[in-house]
Amino acid sequence: MPRSARRTSLFATALAITVTTVTACAGGDTATQSGKAAATEGPAPKGVTLTLWHNTADSPALLNLYKAYEKKSGNTIKLVDIPADSFPSTVQTKWATGARPDILEWHGNQTDALSLNVAANMLDLSKLSFVRKEADLAKVSGSVGGKTYAATIGALSVSGIFYNKQVFAQAGLEPPENYDDLAADCKTLKAKAPDVAPLFEAGGSQWPPQILSAFNYLAESNDNQAYDASILDGKAKLSDADGPFVAALTAYDKLRRAGCFNSDRTTAKWEDQMKAVLEGKAAMVAQNSDSIGLLNADANGDTAEVDASVGFVGVSATKPVATYAPSPLGTYYVPSTGDSQKERAAVDFIEFATGAGYADYIKEAKIIPTLSGATTPELQGLLQDVKKAYDQGATLSFNSEIPGFGNFGPESSKLLAAQESPQQVAEKMQAYYRQAAAAAKQ
Repeated sequence: MPRSARRTSLFATALAITVTTVTACAGGDTATQSGKAAATEGPAPKGVTLTLWHNTADSPALLNLYKAYEKKSGNTIKLVDIPADSFPSTVQTKWATGARPDILEWHGNQTDALSLNVAANMLDLSKLSFVRKEADLAKVSGSVGGKTYAATIGALSVSGIFYNKQVFAQAGLEPPENYDDLAADCKTLKAKAPDVAPLFEAGGSQWPPQILSAFNYLAESNDNQAYDASILDGKAKLSDADGPFVAALTAYDKLRRAGCFNSDRTTAKWEDQMKAVLEGKAAMVAQNSDSIGLLNADANGDTAEVDASVGFVGVSATKPVATYAPSPLGTYYVPSTGDSQKERAAVDFIEFATGAGYADYIKEAKIIPTLSGATTPELQGLLQDVKKAYDQGATLSFNSEIPGFGNFGPESSKLLAAQESPQQVAEKMQAYYRQAAAAAKQ
């Protein structure tokens, strides 16, 4: 299978070479200093309290990394929990009020970076040593205008299909490879396992329906960012009736009309869908690899139980292709708050997380490193499935470089609820894209 040159280069550096892959209102006014470089000279201050807006899905290893930094530095990290099931909307709402943390855990893809105007609001981290160790990943994650504004230490977020092995075995099914397989498996499961939801959706959290309604389907179309380029160059529109985006939404809507989803699809949450596939109440869930931590937690830390129960494969329109993006879990920005002491301490945290504290974090997290120089630990079986799907030719998630896709969560949820048609959703997303692209040029 052909592999994206850019993806291959990233993985060779960030994964395959075994050393890869809020508030209570902290920190000051909205920054106006575009591209302000992070200060690294002189000793970092001690006794500083840093507010960190963090995703509640952070792994124990990340939480322990924060504690390790406190012990090493003499500074305090005040965690402000951002609920995982509403993470994007909650951060953006808080951000819009002018509230700022000292450290922000946030998505690395360009769409979400632009949504917070990182060039004006974050410190430029391009000269920090981790950028060299991230290699091509630094050009993708937290990167705008050729500058790197984020450090990514969490594993890459790979999206595909989680499936319950026992349910599939009992129904005599093999894991799906494409959307025709999903439809056929749905039909078989409805006949042979009527008490099991063939596909479990979580419209109550808004963002999960994006994965099956578009991201997975379009993986094969975005090899070497081809589909992204066609949209950005104006050669294609998201609203093209015969285009890949409308085809993705249409395929998703057919699954809905065929009764493939759970009865509470519009109200169920992300946590519900992962628990359902683990317990065999759902045969399949379209999600990303960040969710493995939740599966492990649902199994009370028994990773052997998770590995025995759940598998992972990549799927796209016609081929077994996964899609990936920098994960928000373990991707950190330093907002420009105007408080030079806190900014310097926040940069010190970045240097620790990507330096002295990194090896211990990777060892505890048992994930594929994103920085060179670290040894890949023994991986959980389900994560080995994810790595295999990535190795087979995963492509960068098509929304990563298209502005305006912060609105897709609510729109895909409307499609799930039959409140809008595929074409209506596509028309709206094209309008959002044009608005965001125009604003980015101002």
